[in-house]
Amino acid sequence: SNLIMTQLSDIKIWDSCLNGDRKAFAELYRRYYPLLYNYGCKFCANKELVKDCIQNFFAKLIQNYHKLSATQSVKGYLLLAFRNRLYDDLKYENSRSDMFLPCIDDLLSFDKSLIPYPPEDESSDDFIIMRLAFLELSPRQQEILYLYYMLGASHSDIADILNINYQSSKNLLCRSLLKLKEMFFIKLKDYKGQADCKEEELDVFSHLAENFKWFHVELAK
Repeated sequence: SNLIMTQLSDIKIWDSCLNGDRKAFAELYRRYYPLLYNYGCKFCANKELVKDCIQNFFAKLIQNYHKLSATQSVKGYLLLAFRNRLYDDLKYENSRSDMFLPCIDDLLSFDKSLIPYPPEDESSDDFIIMRLAFLELSPRQQEILYLYYMLGASHSDIADILNINYQSSKNLLCRSLLKLKEMFFIKLKDYKGQADCKEEELDVFSHLAENFKWFHVELAK
């Protein structure tokens, strides 16, 4: 029946999870481990902590399956619940080292040192400039671009995850892209020492912004 599991939609798998089906939880884990791992690694340099957090998160889901609710978006549900769990874990870690940051936005913001450099074979100037531009964005702007483009979260997912409404999510994404574009051309000018933006550079930006491949995803070990 494992083969059948792999062919079921997220919603069907989730329905089985609501009945405490362990095979369904195992399939969900298989599907979402890499995504949750990548997301967690953007907030926290301690990869073991992120891995433990995912294990404990799923253990808790299985344990409390009767408290779970139906959802239209399994991805959105898991991202939000995992983000909250990671926040609690980071808060606990920080309280042990007297570093507690009371605000969720301080604790759960992308760690600048964890925004990857592009892979060696692709570290063209454009990639480097794009990375520098991305680092100029606010943590929230960075996170929405990451959620939308890299993790494929929908606006209704993002609204839940960032605790904003649907329209605010669309507005924030739009503003974040505009800001990224503005910063890209400022950095380009600094980097290449030219004032006017050429047509092909606009294409370069569009290409990078559309596929976000420069923000390369670390594969879960």
